[in-house]
Amino acid sequence: MKKNVFGCVRRPLAGAASLAIAALLGGCVSYSPARLSAMSTVDMCEMEYMQGPNLSPETKQAIRSELQRRNDSCRNHTAEVAQRYAEFMYRETYGKMDSPP
Repeated sequence: MKKNVFGCVRRPLAGAASLAIAALLGGCVSYSPARLSAMSTVDMCEMEYMQGPNLSPETKQAIRSELQRRNDSCRNHTAEVAQRYAEFMYRETYGKMDSPP
């Protein structure tokens, strides 16, 4: 059996290429105004908090417009968003130990 010299190099390159493609495709997250109007205000605020750097400028503007249409602000929901974030971090940190694969 002949050993392929490039076999060891090909796998890391494939992984790097996959990661680069995922980064390009997942760079900006976009939500339509119809999808935003179906969300609760807390869900929109949580999304803005958690995914803020990944949201497209159009989505950020759509969130601001939807909040303005509802006459509401994320400042009114900071406690609930903070609680959801704390629960998410707990699940990510300790929840996986509680339920092994």
